[in-house]
Amino acid sequence: MPALRRTLALLVLSLLLPAIGAAPASAAEGSGDGTVRAFGAAPFAGSTDGVDLARPLVGMAGTPSDRGYWLVASDGGVFSFGDARFQGSTGDIALNSPVVGMAATPSGAGYWMFASDGGIFSFGDAGFFGSTGDLRLNQPIVGMAPTPTGRGYWLVASDGGVFSFGDARFHGSTGEIRLNQRVVAMSATATGGGYWLVAADGGIFSFGDAGYLGSTGDVRLNQPIVGMAATPSGNGYWLAAADGGVFTFGDAAYHGSSVGGIPEGRVALGIAATTAAGGYWIVAGPLPALPAGEPPSTAMIQQRLLDLGYWGIVDGAPGPQTTQMIYAFQKANGLARDGDLDASELLLLFFTDSRARARSSAGYTLELDKSRQLLLVVRDGFVEWTFNTSTGNGARYSGGIAITPEGRFVVERQINALRISRLGELWRPKYFTGGYAIHGSPSIPPYPASHGCARLSNPAIDFIWGANLAPVGTPFWSYS
Repeated sequence: MPALRRTLALLVLSLLLPAIGAAPASAAEGSGDGTVRAFGAAPFAGSTDGVDLARPLVGMAGTPSDRGYWLVASDGGVFSFGDARFQGSTGDIALNSPVVGMAATPSGAGYWMFASDGGIFSFGDAGFFGSTGDLRLNQPIVGMAPTPTGRGYWLVASDGGVFSFGDARFHGSTGEIRLNQRVVAMSATATGGGYWLVAADGGIFSFGDAGYLGSTGDVRLNQPIVGMAATPSGNGYWLAAADGGVFTFGDAAYHGSSVGGIPEGRVALGIAATTAAGGYWIVAGPLPALPAGEPPSTAMIQQRLLDLGYWGIVDGAPGPQTTQMIYAFQKANGLARDGDLDASELLLLFFTDSRARARSSAGYTLELDKSRQLLLVVRDGFVEWTFNTSTGNGARYSGGIAITPEGRFVVERQINALRISRLGELWRPKYFTGGYAIHGSPSIPPYPASHGCARLSNPAIDFIWGANLAPVGTPFWSYS
């Protein structure tokens, strides 16, 4: 866990000493500092860099004149720069849920802030048209887009569920689709007759008159996508990644990126475009789900992983079991399987619902996902527990080829003890077909390494036995 400890140390520095966050000289693109960088025709009008904020920044919105912008913090504190006028904030109000973003009215004389529960806070000439603050949401709200008239808006949740208010019309959602990655942002078309949703892998979902112009869904990204902005014509869009990388589609022109310009321990939080087709801003900051001055401790990381179903032990100490939890999280979210969390992965962990997804939708099932090397405990489509596993490596050995069988099986038998076979030791095995079992082992790398069984850590199989998660007769589905 040395890299995790380095990341935590860097986060401490970035949160407690924000004044050191100037962009390094090697970051030649754009202008600005470690918080806001401006590209193309977008001007740099100032930022909160070096200011001791009560809570971290979570987003920004530009003025219609393109000569200013607002920054918003998770407590609803608003900071105005250029010709952006301060219209009010929730900085001195106790919120039910943290603010996660903002949007400006077409006139620039007002703005909305939205919280993760869908609560809406309106200031200036921004009208209140409804919210999801009193609804029980399946997933948290992550994005907002106003209509061109300013008399309505859409909210989007991390599962792609879309909620329409005022004159915003519903054009569709991904709320009932199994996504590879969670939705992180949305943008509306220039007509208001459609919108795009973007997922953390850069997958684009188009609705209404929003045209599909390309995505990074089939590209291996260095860091997840965190924001999206449409061009004024509605015929293109920019995507921004957590490392400040910018991806352009349609008539969206590339003006530069923040890669190399974001200080250690910070991540890009989003992108905002000018109203003229000539530029954009990227805003960066520490992890927005955490209070300023409180970097995530190992215990906080362990607890968050456990809350999302990645089984492990919360003891505050980095070690093999924490690495197993991180492996499972990384595998479930398509990340590099290195057992350490960098700043962008911590952003994904704390700021999104990054629980693993299942294939089954009804009943109680154990799923062995060989492609992701995960064992899932699934009830009616909801993943209750996720375990790192290691299946057959495909190599030849004295007994044949190390392949884990696929198909639908059941837990046939079990041995509540250590079984020593000619191929090795199996701790408390539960067999799902013939001699193939899930079992405890002292070695569970993040890649296929077994003779055909599905290895789990010894504490993990002990938990499965103790919680009676896989009694004899339990359906077992193995697939790639």
